[in-house]
Amino acid sequence: MGFFKALAGLILIFLYHLPKWLYLQLQLSYLMIFHKSKNLTADPKEHLKRAEELLKKKDNSLILYAALEIRFATERMVDSQLQFSEEVSENTLKKYDPVKKKKAMTKIDLESDYEQEIYLTNRENGDKIKWGMYKPLELEEIRKIRDRLGDLLHPKVGLNLGIPNDPWYVETKLFLNKSLKYLKDNLIDNNYYFAYKNMDHFEFIKTKKKSGIS
Repeated sequence: MGFFKALAGLILIFLYHLPKWLYLQLQLSYLMIFHKSKNLTADPKEHLKRAEELLKKKDNSLILYAALEIRFATERMVDSQLQFSEEVSENTLKKYDPVKKKKAMTKIDLESDYEQEIYLTNRENGDKIKWGMYKPLELEEIRKIRDRLGDLLHPKVGLNLGIPNDPWYVETKLFLNKSLKYLKDNLIDNNYYFAYKNMDHFEFIKTKKKSGIS
């Protein structure tokens, strides 16, 4: 009986929120035809996929292009979370800095810094159905990626960039691959925090300690 009540609640929730939900999903997703024609998309997974393909080619001339894709993905990932908040300002959404946007998430809701399980809950009898997970991006990781990528995308003087085995290439590739893995792992089965947080039939339960903040 509890299951059917929860199911009825779920149907009502999406009937009420469907217009906004569909609009935001259209903004954050892409049509298959875009991918086939190699157009840019708003999906961070596509940026990371291109970065991974570039790094696998073992072509040192492609490093900076992989860095750009990772930077785009980082910005998209934080922005996508904020898009569902009704409290975020237009000024904040227009900013490009992922660190500032991550701080904005924390300011809007401190709980967004915790990894949490999301449950569809029947408020009448307490029955819960596991809906999914929310995994926050850590501020220090975002800051590290932003700062290092920003440094990479400026001209370098005095480095042996034309030497294939120069340590700079090795260290940079290690950093890019590590950043790529961190962002990919965060995207797997992750849900948008603000999409469910203020909906009455959903409950968040913390599973891990707070992500790094400064």
